Amino acid sequence: MKRVLFCMAVIIAMSAAASAQSFTYYFPQVAVGAGWRTTVFLSNASATPATGTITFTANDGSPFFTNWLDENGTNLTGGNNVIPFTLQSGESRKFVSVDDHPLVAGYAMVSANASVLGAAMFSLLDGAGNIMAEAGVPMAIPLGKQAVFVDTTNGFRTGVAVGNPNAGDLEVHFELLSDTGQLITSTIKTLPPLSHISLFTDELFPGQGPMVGRLQYWCMNPMVSVALRFSPSVQFTTMAPIAVAN
Repeated sequence: MKRVLFCMAVIIAMSAAASAQSFTYYFPQVAVGAGWRTTVFLSNASATPATGTITFTANDGSPFFTNWLDENGTNLTGGNNVIPFTLQSGESRKFVSVDDHPLVAGYAMVSANASVLGAAMFSLLDGAGNIMAEAGVPMAIPLGKQAVFVDTTNGFRTGVAVGNPNAGDLEVHFELLSDTGQLITSTIKTLPPLSHISLFTDELFPGQGPMVGRLQYWCMNPMVSVALRFSPSVQFTTMAPIAVAN
């Protein structure tokens, strides 16, 4: 009888732990203002309701205050940095930034009590509000060592955005490798807690000429990132980073 009661207690405890489980994902780059718009899509593919928040953080780690509208045009934040959401099973939502201030950038964290699906979309608009370029990127999870492909020939530029979701400083080692895998140059950037940077490779490595290769970056604690490739006419696409073995 005692064994039965013990097993029941274990099952109840495991069920309680499962029900309290949380899921966290990131959008490593959010750009708002000066013609830049970010759209976030979330969907609940699970059988139970999902409740959570989207928290926006600025480059310096402070709250990223801006306005966001849902698919019905309702202001969700009132200029704050958190969007609360509840998604019923199978439900999807759309959140669109408002271009009402100069350009600011940062990243977003999605926290929920269930596994949700999501994607972000970056749009560059002209003065009349027409879309000049647009690209999408999936949600990311923190990794310790990552890499993105680099192609800066014919006037193209490759940029990378990195967010530090940790409570302590993050020392990020950036290494630029040639198409033959040889180390060309390297640098180190220290990201304060919860901060974010976005730089082109020619800003990371001033004076570096056109090349094809790989930018790899690593740190002791996990980070989140995404890369963007710009054409000379400011058309752009996003590139998801690849995990690199330590």
